[in-house]
Parts: sequence; structure tokens; C-alpha cells
Amino acid sequence: MTIGRCARFAVLTIFLLLSALCAAAPDSRAALTPSAAQRAAEAERLVTRAQRNLARGSVEYRRMAVQQLERATQLDPDNADYQLMLGRAYYRSGYLRAAMKRFERVAALQPGDAGARYGLGQVWRRDWLKYLDKSSLDHAIRELVAAVRADSTHVDGWLMLSSLLVAKGDSTRALLASEAALLVAPERPDARIAHAALLWRTGAPEESDVEFRAALPMLERRVRERFDDFAPLASERDTAVYNHLPPQDKREFARRFWAEHDPDLATTYNEAQLEYWTRVTQAYFLYYDTKHHEWDERGELFVRYGPPEVVDYNPLGSILFSRGAPGTQMQFPMNVLVWSWPSLGMRVVLQDRVLSEYYLLPMSSDRDMDPIPQPDSVGRRDAIGTHGLRGVFPTLPPGVKRLPLRSQIARFVTAAGPQLFAAVEVPARPGDVLVADCVVLDSLQREVARASRGLSPSACRADSFRVADFSFPLPPGEYHLGFSVHAPGTRGTQRVSTELMPVLPGLLVSDVTVTCDAPVAPGPSVRLGANPSLEVAAGDPLTAYFEVYGLATDDQGMAWFEYSYRVRSATRDRRVWLQRLLQPAGTPPELDGTWRGEHAGGIRRQYVSVPLQSLPPGSWRLEVRVRDQITGEEAARETQFTRLPSPAGTSH
Repeated sequence: MTIGRCARFAVLTIFLLLSALCAAAPDSRAALTPSAAQRAAEAERLVTRAQRNLARGSVEYRRMAVQQLERATQLDPDNADYQLMLGRAYYRSGYLRAAMKRFERVAALQPGDAGARYGLGQVWRRDWLKYLDKSSLDHAIRELVAAVRADSTHVDGWLMLSSLLVAKGDSTRALLASEAALLVAPERPDARIAHAALLWRTGAPEESDVEFRAALPMLERRVRERFDDFAPLASERDTAVYNHLPPQDKREFARRFWAEHDPDLATTYNEAQLEYWTRVTQAYFLYYDTKHHEWDERGELFVRYGPPEVVDYNPLGSILFSRGAPGTQMQFPMNVLVWSWPSLGMRVVLQDRVLSEYYLLPMSSDRDMDPIPQPDSVGRRDAIGTHGLRGVFPTLPPGVKRLPLRSQIARFVTAAGPQLFAAVEVPARPGDVLVADCVVLDSLQREVARASRGLSPSACRADSFRVADFSFPLPPGEYHLGFSVHAPGTRGTQRVSTELMPVLPGLLVSDVTVTCDAPVAPGPSVRLGANPSLEVAAGDPLTAYFEVYGLATDDQGMAWFEYSYRVRSATRDRRVWLQRLLQPAGTPPELDGTWRGEHAGGIRRQYVSVPLQSLPPGSWRLEVRVRDQITGEEAARETQFTRLPSPAGTSH
């Protein structure tokens, strides 16, 4: 073959090969492009790997899972399950906007998907907790309603919806949501505590107490400890004592703590403890980190004082950076949350110093940053405060109207020993049916006596007030009395403390008791016309009663004694010292008198009547002094009362 022929053969061969390659090129490109089935299979493999990585739990594995799920949704964009899984992974990683887009994508693909609606509810809830925007709360509630409509067995949806309805102030619908959760999953303790809390909020305290006590033992240990732990409410001294006690003594200490702060001793439940458990429940659903088993300062403040009355996120004028280590110029951005309780005189600044939505109190090296209410605010709020005011609780269940109640106690002596007299008074109209209870606790906060009475018209103001009185023989010691007067929808409560001293030989005078009239003495006993208001109407005399014990007697069994009384002003001049110096107040008038008598035996029951026409209205003190004329011994007691002004249009 000549060279020319060889060249022509080579060119022809190359041409044929190129033609073959060109003809085969379209088929080669098709082979390099994956089919839909191949893409779906690859997406499934990526999702399987992502699920394994998510199960491992670490941040790095979660990041890998997110990348794998992102690739899977690119390969199979119409797979709602993959989109939902990626949205949840985004949410767990804190990418809320990205999570919302994925949940919205699922909702577009499958409008009735409960998981997508629940995910959107989670995102909006998180947005509300961060920015405190009420519209975010409304969005969250709307999405959760859609979720439980799509799947009525979605327990987590019902529970989250219930807690957000509570935050919105809609306890009635929140109760329905908790009942739905309980109906679906009666074995879940979180559903039971949610239901118990809503029973309390909607005015069923007895049922709430029963449900809480049944549900709490079912909780995971670290969650149950949140309900058992009263340390957020305790003073430093209480905490120090408690931490050094053995386990059995710790239980007794906790029992006494709650008994001491029980607003109504007559009920079978503890109102303060039920309110505390209800707050812990809400804080658990809003602020509890189930991974780290804790909540930040928001949860701590919530269980101590309830939901804030005013909230503000990064308010104007706030410093939105924290400084680095001393001696450096470094600054770090932070968010500021301000919770305020104006009724308690509290404004609390919280700082998210690492932008993780974990709020703490500001740091200070020269003062205690722990917020405490103003002391006089608790009384104005009709509440009870724990030691050091580290917790404040209402004295009545939700929905119960306060009934003004005043009480009166006095200590007497009988042949059996000390006797405690107590009386209560409440405003009432003719026809009102009221019942009064009085419960007595000893120094260990254990019940030692209880009595119940119907109230009768007051001897002082029969047309507008009702009274009931009680009498308890008790040994010497420290006692705590709880009064409760109740009618449907209303209740009055009060707690007072007193001490009964041992009966010793010698002269002794009982407490001086302001009464409505002279006591009635049917035989050896005395029936007092109780006057718990300690008020004397204009034109009426002051009537008071006391008893004298241990009078010496002569050979004929006769006692000789003398008593004197003095009425003087109990009103303090509250002006500053300079005003008192430049404009001295006039000397208030005083009344006094003396009476001598004899009596058969060493016990004398005595009442005194003092005309008050010469005294102006105001607060006054009655002092009584008794002298045994045989032995020369003396003893004295005093009490206070209020003289009321004359009604308009009258004079005395």
C-alpha cells in the first residue's frame, strides 16, 4: 500500500469513528442523567443516613443530617415527608425561618398535614417567646388549631395549644384543649398536669388538687423535682437549714413550709401550693429545656410571681451589649427582656448574653440582683408572701370574690387551763347564709382544733354585719389560727398567731376584749358580744371585758381589788420631725377612772363602760390596770379601738 492510500484509509477511519461517536452522543448524555427512580432512590438513601445522624444527637451530626436532607429534598422536591423532616431538623438547629419555609412547603403539598401545621405552630410560638409580639402568639394558636383539626390524636398539639391559650388569657378554651389531650393519652403525665392546672385556673380547686397529686408521682424524676422544689420561694436561711437535713426531715420541712403559707386552713387543699404547681406547669410548657433539664431566669421568676404584667423586648435606652473580661475593650451583642409587675413594685431586667434565648439576671459585684417586691405591695394585692417575699401567691382561688373579714382573739383561763376565744365578722345582708370555720395549728403547723359555725347578726350592727365566735381549751404554746367565712362564690380568709402562756401563781389579767355590749353571764360561763371590728359608733360608750385571776382572799374568802382604766390616743403624728417641731400637735384628750370592790373568791369577771362623747373620732388605746389590795400585786393589759365619726347630718 502506497503512502497516499494509507493516508486516505486513516482519514476515512477517523471520520467513521467520529460519526459513530456523534451518533452515540445523545444516548451517552441520557446515560449520565439519573432517572426519576434513581433520584428517588438516592434521596431515600440520604434520608436514611440523615435519620441515623439525627439519632446520634450531637451538633456535628445534626449539621450533617441537615445537609443530607437538603440534598434529598433537591432530588425529590415533592416528597412532603422529606420536607417535613428537614423542617424539623432546621427547627432543632435554631434555623426558624428556614424551618418555616419547609413547613409551609409541606402545607402547600398536603394542606391537611397535621405535622406541618404543628411545625408552624412551634415556629410562631418560638417567635412569640423571643419577640413578645402578640400577633405571633395568635399565629401559633391558629396553626395549632389547624393541626389538631387535621389530627385529633395529636397530643403534643393539644398540650402546646393549651399552654398558649393560657398565655392569651383564655382558660376556658385551654381547659378544653387539656381535656382533649387527656382523652387521647390518659397515661401521659404531662397531659394530666396540664389538666390539673386548668382545673385550678377555672375554679375547681378540689378536683385540681386530686389530679395534681395523682399526676406528680408519674412524672419523670427531674421534672417532678421542679414541682417538689420550693427553693425558689425560700429564704437563704430556709435553704441553708433544708440542705443540711436528712431526707425524712426534708419532707417534714417542706410540709411545714407549705402549711405556714396556706391562705385558708379550712379547705382540704393549699391554695398557694396549687397556684405554685400551676405556675410550674405553665413554665414547664413554655421555658423548660427537656435536653438540659432546666429553665432560665424566666421560668424562675414565673413560678415565684406568676406571669409578668408588662413585658418589653429590647426597649429604647437599653444597653444591648455586654463587656468582655476586665481590662479589655471587647463588647458582645446581647438581647434584653424586661418583665414588670407594677402591682408589686417590680421591674426586672433579663439579659440574653450569648444570643441563645437563655435569659439571666444582670451581674453585679456590689449588690444582690435577685428581685424582691416592695413589702407593702403584697397587702395591697390581697396576697400572701413567702419568707423574704421570694414568692407571692393569691389568697383565694381564681373566680372567688373576696369577702372582707375581721377577726378578734382573746386569752382567758379556766379551771382546766388556758382558753382561747376567737371571733370573726363579715358584712352581710339579711337573708345571706354564711358559714365560718376556725382552724388551730400548733407550732409545728399541725392541726389541733377545728370548729364550724353559722354566722348570726352582730350585736353592734345587726342590719349589716354577721359574727361567729369560737372557744378552744388548749395547753400552753404557740398557735396559728385560720379563719374562713364562705358563701357560694365568695370567701373571706385570715391567719393570725398567738401564744398561750402557762398559768402561774399570782395575779393575772386576761386580754381586754372590746365588745358590743355588756357580756351575758348564764351561770359560770360568759357570753361575749364579739366586736371584731373594734369600732365604737358615735354616741355609744366603749364596752370592754376582762377577767382577773389569782386574787388573794381573806379569812372570809373575800378578795379586795382595785382597777383603773385610761383611754389615750393611739394616733401617731406621721409628719416629718421639722413639722412636728415648728407646729406641735395639741395634746389629745384622755379619759380615766378607778373602781374598787370586793369579790367572793380569787376570780373576778369584769366589764367596763366608758362614755366617749368628749373624744374626737380616731384610733384610741384602752389601758386597764388591776391591783390586789391584799397583796399589793399589780397587772395590766391594753387594747385598741376606733371611735367612728358621726353620720353626716347628725351630731353628738
